[in-house]
Amino acid sequence: MFLVTTSHRPSQRLRSFVKDLTLVLPGSVRVTRGKRRLLDLAYLALLLKKKYLVVAANKKGNPAVIHVYVVHYDAEGKVAASRYFDVLLGGVRLSREGGAKLTTPITSYSSVDESNCSSSKCLELAGLLMSLLRDFINKSSAFKISLHDEGGNVTVKILSRNGDVVGPVLKVRGFKTYGEQG
Repeated sequence: MFLVTTSHRPSQRLRSFVKDLTLVLPGSVRVTRGKRRLLDLAYLALLLKKKYLVVAANKKGNPAVIHVYVVHYDAEGKVAASRYFDVLLGGVRLSREGGAKLTTPITSYSSVDESNCSSSKCLELAGLLMSLLRDFINKSSAFKISLHDEGGNVTVKILSRNGDVVGPVLKVRGFKTYGEQG
């Protein structure tokens, strides 16, 4: 479902973040960006039968934004990658920096828990995650995504069945949607 990569010239912290993202996004494959252009990545995503292209970028060495593109054929039958949304990060705690480290990729989530959301930004982000992961929601899954408001940011955590945090913890400053999911 997802082809995950970095922007050009990633920091070590961004590469670690992309490894974490690959483990928590069901059906994802991580590729090294190298000198590949966005169009090259779109072709690769179609070749690997992935619908979304996820590109993480850094600022001053830290993960700063996640760009999500929908890979499709345009009206002329050419491969295209249309920007779906961007997630602006205010901070990231990598799995190696605390919490339980994942050893196998997550294949599904039981829910996207928005019960601790008090802002419209938090609720909108929960809805966006639900639409993105709708094919991977399975009530019997051992993991859930939990969102809550914290000082103007939305904190996104992945919790195991017993409530332990696994994978990275994201502090989302904001997000911007560009179009339909396709």
